[in-house]
Amino acid sequence: MKQRLGIYCLTVVAVLAALSSACSVSMLQTLPGVQVDPEEVAGLIENSAARLVTDKQIFRIRLLDKGRTFSGDGALVYRAPDTLQLSIYGPPFSTLWMQVLSRGDSIVVVLPKDDKVIRASSSDPLPVTRLAGSEGLTDAEFLGAVTGAFRVGRFRNERTRAIAATDGGVSTLRLIDAETVYEFQYDHGLEAVVKFTHYREGKLRREVTRGEFQTVDSLPRATKTVYRDYDEDREITILVSKEEVNPELPDDAFQLLILEGS
Repeated sequence: MKQRLGIYCLTVVAVLAALSSACSVSMLQTLPGVQVDPEEVAGLIENSAARLVTDKQIFRIRLLDKGRTFSGDGALVYRAPDTLQLSIYGPPFSTLWMQVLSRGDSIVVVLPKDDKVIRASSSDPLPVTRLAGSEGLTDAEFLGAVTGAFRVGRFRNERTRAIAATDGGVSTLRLIDAETVYEFQYDHGLEAVVKFTHYREGKLRREVTRGEFQTVDSLPRATKTVYRDYDEDREITILVSKEEVNPELPDDAFQLLILEGS
C-alpha cells in the first residue's frame, strides 16, 4: 500500500515538472464565432490573472491514473506571479505525503514517507520526471490550472501568432507557433478563464476545465477544476472547500519540511 500511494503521489508531482515538448502543430487558422482582436482577449485574461495577488486554498484531490485511483486532501498558498507551496495528505489518518515549492524556474519536492527531497528546474526536470515516469506541465500551465491565473505572456514567444473569436458570451484565444497550440476560453459573464487546452501536432494533449464558480471577495473562483492528460491517460480533479483571496501571506507560509541531512 505504501509503495502504491507513493507512486500516486509521484504522479501528482509529475504535474508540477517544468517541461514542454517541441513539436510541429497543424491547426485550423480560424475559430467559430465573430472574429475579434486577439490582443483584446489576451488583455482580459491578463487582467483577470492580475486581480489574484495571493491565494490560500483547502481542497480535496482525486487522481485517476490508468485505472488506478488515489484520493487525498490538500492545501496551497500562492503569491503572484509564480510562487506556490502545495501540500498533499493521504491515508492513513491524513498523513503528509508530499510538499512542493514552485518558485520561478525551480521546484523542490519533499516526500516525508520516503525520506526524499527532490530538486529540479525547467532546464533540468529529470530528477522529478525520472521518479514519476511521466512528463508534466509547464509552470505556466500548472499555476493557471490550480489558481485560475493564466498569464498569457508566459505562453508566447517571438514566433507566436494569435487569433480570437467570440461566440455566445465566451471568447476563445488561440496562440499558434511551430511547436504548440494553446487555447483559452474566457467567459465574459464570469470574467474568468473556464477552459484551457494544449495541442501538439493537431492532437489534444492536455485540458483544464474550471467550473462551479463562486464569488470570493468579489472575485470569481472555481470550486472544481479537472485536469486531463491525454498522453498519460490521467485525470486529476480538485474540489476546493475553502479559499481566501488576496490574504496577507508572511514569507514563512512558503516554508517546506526539509528532511534532516537533505
